[in-house]
Amino acid sequence: MLMIRTSAHIPTNRHRKNFRSIITSTGAPLARVGALRQLQEWIRLFDAESRRLWLEMQWKSHLGRV
Repeated sequence: MLMIRTSAHIPTNRHRKNFRSIITSTGAPLARVGALRQLQEWIRLFDAESRRLWLEMQWKSHLGRV
C-alpha cells in the first residue's frame, strides 16, 4: 500500500515508466497523453514523407543536370 504523507512524496514516482497510471500521480491524464502521442506520430510521418519527396525531387534535379 502506498502511503503519502506530504506532496513531496508524489514526484518520487516519476522515475517509473508508467507513473501516469498511478492513482496518486499528478501526471497528465491518459487520454491527453494518448492524443499527444498520436499527434507526434502523425507529425513524424508527415516529416518523413516530406523529406522523402524532397530527396526524390533533388535526385531528379541532379539527374537532369548530369
